[in-house]
Amino acid sequence: MNIIHQFFLGAACGASLAMAEQRPIPPAFGPNINLTEKDFAASQTFKSSDRIVGTYYFYWYDAPSKLHVINVENNTDALTDHPPTLDDFSYRSVTWHKKQLEDMMVAGIDLALPVFWGAPSEHSPKAALHWSLAGLKPLVEAREQLLREGKNPPRIGLFYDTSSLQNNAWREHIDLTTDYGKKWFYASIRDFFSTIPPKHWAMLDGKPIVLLYAAAFAKGYDQSFIDYTKKHFAHDFAGRTPYIAPEAGWKIQGDSRVAWGGALGFKNPGIASLGPGYDHSAVPGRKPLIVLRRDGKFYEEQWQKFLSHPSNFVMVETWNEYHEGTDIAESKEYGRRYIDLTRKYVDLYKQAPALKQHAVR
Repeated sequence: MNIIHQFFLGAACGASLAMAEQRPIPPAFGPNINLTEKDFAASQTFKSSDRIVGTYYFYWYDAPSKLHVINVENNTDALTDHPPTLDDFSYRSVTWHKKQLEDMMVAGIDLALPVFWGAPSEHSPKAALHWSLAGLKPLVEAREQLLREGKNPPRIGLFYDTSSLQNNAWREHIDLTTDYGKKWFYASIRDFFSTIPPKHWAMLDGKPIVLLYAAAFAKGYDQSFIDYTKKHFAHDFAGRTPYIAPEAGWKIQGDSRVAWGGALGFKNPGIASLGPGYDHSAVPGRKPLIVLRRDGKFYEEQWQKFLSHPSNFVMVETWNEYHEGTDIAESKEYGRRYIDLTRKYVDLYKQAPALKQHAVR
């Protein structure tokens, strides 16, 4: 998934963003900050004993501007797989977000983790990655509408795409061992949750869920940035501390561990990852890498591996990463087949007494 944000590259190349010194970290982006326990009155939490199914939600698309739809380098199709229509295909659209959440409900998904590139550098509407912050408000409104309709849409957690530690509008390469780096990292998580009212948060034992992408984008790191984040989050969010699961490559302690790359084959370092296959043919500059879907058989095999040795938390990789062909969302290529397959295996997973006998057929 380390696709470099194409719009960012195009904008940054023409911008004069050289810095003589580090810029100050701005205040929280959203209004949900300095919370009290009353602000959590409508919140719910998963328990450690629950069987939880999540998915990574890519919301960086915007058909009107062609953002993440057309490759800026050569004006070619940026998508390996495609949504059913480009009409209203945009992070700005409440209607589009609502349809994705409704389909996740059909698939049996419990929580959606927006793939978040937000950072202190991206607050300005002119910043190349501002979509990451701007897209959260319509997502929240979409979930609000579903709640008002009496439905139970997936709760919202955070997948912190750490690419922004190196690729951002200020051209900072963040060292998480420094005071500035710790503030930057925490501010990115703070900005996400300040934009989303607590009633929508995905929490585990009362802790908001945060999964981390790869360590390679950090200039340096040690355990102290995690400790800093938990301390300051508790200060700003009514004593809550986040449930942080780093990707397997991080050499730090977290609440659990997750592995990226489940679309290539089942992984389970604590939080399991699995997916339907992989094909990044539409991404410029990539070496060929294809894991064939085999008409859904590959996806079923990964679920069967998981069900033979399940853990209480599994991430489907991904809901709609159309660039890399890891999508299970509705698409032109596969229709709703993978939504239906997901529901089939989620139901088996949730039926704990039947797990062993249904694992492999």
